[in-house]
Amino acid sequence: MKYRILICAIFLGAVVALGIYPGSTLAQNKFIVLCYHSIPETPRPGDPYSLPRHTFVEQIEYLRTHGYRFVSVEDIIRASKGQKELPDKAVLLSFDDAYRSYYEFVFPFLRMMGYPSMLAVVGSWIDKPPKDIPEPLMSWSQIKEVATSGVVEIASHTFDLHKAVPYTPQGNVGPAIGVRIFNRGKGKYEVLNEYKRRLCLDFDKQDTLFRRKLGVRPRALVWPYGEYNHIAVSTAIEHGFTLCFTLEEGPASLRNLSVINRNMVLVGSIKEFIKQVTCPVEQEPIRAAQVDLDLIYDPASARQTDANLGRLIDRLVAMKVNTVFLQAFADPDGSGNIKSVYFANRVLPVRADIFGHAVHQMIIRGMDVYAWMPTLAIVLPDHELNRKLAVMASDREGRVRQSTSWYRRLTPFGPQVQKAVKMLYEDLASHTQIDGILFQDDAYLSENEDFNPLALEAYKQALGRPIGLADVKRDPALMERWTKYKTERLIKFTNALEDAVRAFRPNARFARNLYAPVLADETSEERFAQNYGLFLENYDWVVVMAYPQMEQAGQKWLKKIVQRSGSWPEGIKKTIFKVQAYDWSKKKWIPENTLLSEVREILASGGRHLAYYPDNCFEDRPRLKKIRLEFSTKVFPFLSEDAVGF
Repeated sequence: MKYRILICAIFLGAVVALGIYPGSTLAQNKFIVLCYHSIPETPRPGDPYSLPRHTFVEQIEYLRTHGYRFVSVEDIIRASKGQKELPDKAVLLSFDDAYRSYYEFVFPFLRMMGYPSMLAVVGSWIDKPPKDIPEPLMSWSQIKEVATSGVVEIASHTFDLHKAVPYTPQGNVGPAIGVRIFNRGKGKYEVLNEYKRRLCLDFDKQDTLFRRKLGVRPRALVWPYGEYNHIAVSTAIEHGFTLCFTLEEGPASLRNLSVINRNMVLVGSIKEFIKQVTCPVEQEPIRAAQVDLDLIYDPASARQTDANLGRLIDRLVAMKVNTVFLQAFADPDGSGNIKSVYFANRVLPVRADIFGHAVHQMIIRGMDVYAWMPTLAIVLPDHELNRKLAVMASDREGRVRQSTSWYRRLTPFGPQVQKAVKMLYEDLASHTQIDGILFQDDAYLSENEDFNPLALEAYKQALGRPIGLADVKRDPALMERWTKYKTERLIKFTNALEDAVRAFRPNARFARNLYAPVLADETSEERFAQNYGLFLENYDWVVVMAYPQMEQAGQKWLKKIVQRSGSWPEGIKKTIFKVQAYDWSKKKWIPENTLLSEVREILASGGRHLAYYPDNCFEDRPRLKKIRLEFSTKVFPFLSEDAVGF
C-alpha cells in the first residue's frame, strides 16, 4: 500500500510539474501554514473539509516539485531565535482534530516522504467524540505513537473550547473563545476575569491530560474555529504556549509566533490550491448598506423586533450586499446626539440589548458587519460633566460658548472623554462578533471650534503659544498648523478606540466617514479638521459621503471626487463612495433611476466600492428590484454556527 501511494505521488508530481503554474517566493522571515482536516478513503458528500486522498497527494506533490520545503514546529521555533534559517518557500503542514485518517493514511505517507507535520488534538473529544464529525477519531495510543515518531508535533486544540456557547440574551451561540458567555438564568454576561479564568482552567486540564497520556506538555496552541483575541493570546503566552495558530489567510511571520496565520485547505481543484498558495487574497468590491437599527426595534414587542430584523435580513440577502454598516446606538428622535445604545456597556443606558443578536443573524448569512458608532456626539449621564467637556466655539470677538453645531460633541482633548468612549468601544467589541467599525461623521471640528479649556491647554503645549480665533484668522500659517493639529488629534482619538476594539476583535477593520468637500477641495480641511490623505494612511476604509443632493451638486461633481480619489496611490482601493437614497431637505426618497445613474457615474469614473444610506425594508426603499442591479455582488456560502470541522 505504501509503495502504491509513493508511485501515485511521483506520477502526479510529474504531471503537475509539466503545468504552467508558477511558484511564489516568500520573504526570508515568512512561511506558509496549511490547515487540513479529514483525509478519508471515502469523503463524506458535501463536506468541504473532507479532502479526497488523491487530491491531498496531488497538492503535496505540487509543493514538492515547485520548490517548497516542508518544515517542523521545531524548525520554526529555532529560526525565530536565530539558531537556524528557514529554507525558501517553507511550508508547515497542520491537521486539526486528530481524525483516524491521519493515522491510517497521512502519517505513513508523510513519514515515508520524510515530511514533518503538526496534529492538533481536542482533549475532551478523544474519549467522548462529538456526534457530528466526518469520521472516527484517533485513540490516545495512536496519538502517542505519532507523537514519539520524531516527525509529528502534537498541538493543543484546547481541552473543551472547540464548541459554541450562548452569548446574547436572544440565545445566539458563538465560538467559546471568541465571545463572553451570557447566562440567561442570571441575565448576566461573563466578566473579563471570569472569561480569563475559563481559559486558564481549560489550558490546565489539557496540560494535565497531555502529561498523563503523552508525557509532554503542548507548546503549540491551535485556536478552535481560528477565533482568538489579544486577551486570549496573552493568557496563552502566560500559560507557557510558544506558538498560537489562527485561521487568517496569507503567509506567517517569524516575528510574531503568538499570532500565526494558517490557510484553510478545502475541497477543490489543483488550480484553486495553486492560487491559494501562490496568489495574494484579493478584496472583492464592497457593496454596503448602512442600516438604522432604530427602524427595526419595536419598544412594545421583542417578538415584533425579531420579525422586523428577519424582514431586514431577507431584504439584504436578496440585495446581495456583502457588507452592512449597522447602527449600534439609539437615536430615535434623530437629534444625532447619542444618549443610549443597543448593547451592554458601562457608560450609557441600554435602550435594548439587541445589537449582538442582529450582528449574529447577519454574519451567519455571509455578510460583514461593521458597527456604525458615534465618536464624540455622546451625551454622558452626568449633565454637568457634559457641559464641562463640550466642544466650544468662539466668535471673532473672542466670546466662547458651547457649539451649536448639529452634533453636540464632547471635546477630543479631554482624557475623561477618551476614557469613557474607549470603555464604550471595549464593551461593544467584547459582547458582539463585529467585523469592524464605521466611525460616525461626528468626528469633526470646524474653523471656529474647539476652544474648550482642555483644548486650549493642548494647543499651548503643542504649538508653543496660546490660541484664539482672532490669532488664527490673522495668521494663515498659524491657521494651517492649528487645523492640522486638530485633524491629527481626531485621528489619534479614533486610533485609541481602534486599540480598544482590537483587544477583543484583533482582525477588526476600521472605516471613517469623510465629508465629500474635503476630497473635492483640499482647502476644506479647515472647515472640518479632516484630511483625505491622512485618512487613507490611518484607516482600512474611507467612506466618502458622496451626497449630490445635500451638496447641491450634480453628477459631474461625483466624477470629480472619484477622479480626485484616484490621484492618491491607495485612493480607489481604500475608498467607499456612499450615496444618499433619501433627500432630507425635501423629505422624500430619491428616485431609483437617479440613484442608479449616480452609482454608474461613480463606477464609470473609476470607483470600485459602493454604499448607500438610508434603507427602509418596510417601504422597500430604495426599490430592491432596481437598486440591486448595481449593489448585488457575489455572496460566498456561509458555514453553520454549529459546524465542528474547523
